[in-house]
Amino acid sequence: MYELENEKYLGNTKNSFNTQQGIAVVETEYQQKVYEGWHSHNNAHITLFLKGGTTEKRKNFSETVGPGSLLFYHSDELHLNQNTLFPSRNINIEMEENLLKELDLSEALIEKSVQNSALTKFLILKIFKETQNADHFTNDNIRMLFSQLSHSSTHLERFEKSPYWVKSLSELLNDCWNENPNLQDLSQVLQLNPITISKHFPKYFGCTLGEYMRRIKINRSLSLIQSSHSSLTEIALDCGFSDQSHFIRTFKNQTGFLPKHFQKL
Repeated sequence: MYELENEKYLGNTKNSFNTQQGIAVVETEYQQKVYEGWHSHNNAHITLFLKGGTTEKRKNFSETVGPGSLLFYHSDELHLNQNTLFPSRNINIEMEENLLKELDLSEALIEKSVQNSALTKFLILKIFKETQNADHFTNDNIRMLFSQLSHSSTHLERFEKSPYWVKSLSELLNDCWNENPNLQDLSQVLQLNPITISKHFPKYFGCTLGEYMRRIKINRSLSLIQSSHSSLTEIALDCGFSDQSHFIRTFKNQTGFLPKHFQKL
């Protein structure tokens, strides 16, 4: 059992970028077996799994994660990884305690934001994209993107306190994620006035119906791009996009990447 230093992970570091403002972005890859014992990290961090996967164990739970999975680690939290698939690749967003204080954030709040997984994944990818073409504005851009995690948590709190029909609507939308339901369709299934949905949707979901559905579709596509042998055109159709160009525009808007570039990560 041991604690890893800042910006150090068990795999090989492919790329590392430090903003000098309390945020480090570390891309890690695993090509062969690494230490599988209990360990911790000095700083809290969020990990987005791009390729491969592993069995993640904490004190009170264990889960198997793969492409598109998202995990939060508290500072000094003991955990271990077993049965790692090779090759695996992760993006780690590491945050220092002083930064969280400056932004009036907490590890608990960041952990909660991870539950709003789609939006958090997109923010992480945009942060990672910033590091690939760094310029004079990169450090501040990353800080601004990171601070948006608090908005993700706020919308989640509103969602948790929402009327009964909001959770039913969320389940319905996630079940028909590759379709394109309109307000009338949803109102008939929920036996609810479409005006009610239209009026309150942005409050509880943090965006419009169309934007929410696009987020779900792009979120689903992340794992498909990295884990399947389907073409981007096939993935676009599978995710409910009418054509590949619409898929490409939406993917870039949400993640900062073109699908073909994300596929090569």
